[in-house]
Amino acid sequence: MNNMEFLHELKPQFEGAKSFYKKANVYRNEQGKILLMSYSTIVAEIVDEAVSPTGKRQINVFGWYSKTTARHINEFAQQYGFNKMSKKEMEGGV
Repeated sequence: MNNMEFLHELKPQFEGAKSFYKKANVYRNEQGKILLMSYSTIVAEIVDEAVSPTGKRQINVFGWYSKTTARHINEFAQQYGFNKMSKKEMEGGV
């Protein structure tokens, strides 16, 4: 977790769970990307339009890990204004 600033614990707002029990946390890196760490793995990032190759804010998901991590990713995505994703989308198949 070098050069990452802890922002907050991800707390459920869009899903029925009461908590993720500190297993999902949000960080910012030196490039300004917002990162989601599920358990001990960075699983997704949000790239600001200023540094995005497309010139638009985007979310990058680094794969499908488990049902629980998929819940973390979808909560993260929705809290930052993106749509929920299917397993296929998380795997890069869409």
